[in-house]
Amino acid sequence: MKKLSRTKIRKEWIWAYVFIAPMFIGTLIFGLFPIVYSFVLSVTDWNLLSGFGGFVGLKNFATVFTSKTTLAEIRNTLVYAGVSVPITLLLSVFFASLLSKKLKGKRFFRIVYFLPNIIMPAAVAMVWRWLLNTRYGLVNIVLGDLGLPTPSWISDPKFIMISLIIVEVWSGIGYNTIILLAAIQGISAEMYESADLDGASGFQKFWKITLPLVSPSMFFLLTMGLMKAMRAFDMIYMFIGKDAWSTGGPLLEAVRTMVYGIYFNGFTRMDMGMASAESVVLFIMIMIVTGIQFKLQDKWVNYD
Repeated sequence: MKKLSRTKIRKEWIWAYVFIAPMFIGTLIFGLFPIVYSFVLSVTDWNLLSGFGGFVGLKNFATVFTSKTTLAEIRNTLVYAGVSVPITLLLSVFFASLLSKKLKGKRFFRIVYFLPNIIMPAAVAMVWRWLLNTRYGLVNIVLGDLGLPTPSWISDPKFIMISLIIVEVWSGIGYNTIILLAAIQGISAEMYESADLDGASGFQKFWKITLPLVSPSMFFLLTMGLMKAMRAFDMIYMFIGKDAWSTGGPLLEAVRTMVYGIYFNGFTRMDMGMASAESVVLFIMIMIVTGIQFKLQDKWVNYD
């Protein structure tokens, strides 16, 4: 019996490894190997056209931290992520709280809020380019009818980053709202009933009960949102338009992020060493930001 049981267990382990092998091999090939290879390329002078030019040590990293262009990319990346993600999270908490109440047609609103999340970023960018058009856009038409200023949302370097943040918040708020709504609905109704007996106001119940109990979900969304925003490229690329990317100028400088810098160095200048160095810097930045979040979670995340 012992031999049979051991044989059965061994077969189960073998089949377990067989089933996880495709995912494990895929992660090694398409995940771990590119990361390691990027670290190797970052200390080389390697051009897609001229080939390998030798090891250059930390020269590429020195260029990243001394070039005005790459420093602007780092700044734009941090501004884009640091502003859009917290605003998206705060608005998501607000809408999730509203949708958790007894409202007519709340199923419809749940679908409406989530729809932007399933639309391709390229389509989102194209729609918002029309909405924010200076002369024909619906946003400026409404602002003009109200007697408010009508900025050049997509052609003025002062407003282009604001426009991108607005689009990012709009496209990301639905997913966050659904996750937070599920967390709110998981809170026991008895806790709110006890608070009502103690005479707590609506704001007090939200601040003392709802926020602490949904904080783990908020932490998850904050962490994943910052990672996503710091790697943003496709929507920004489509939103700016081909002309701005090809001609450059103040408009491009106002929004070019680190991922665009990686793309530009690697596939326009063909300088894979510089592109890899910038990708390593971005990788380290994301790790640092994520590490800080995990370090500070004990101060505001409640797992009780």
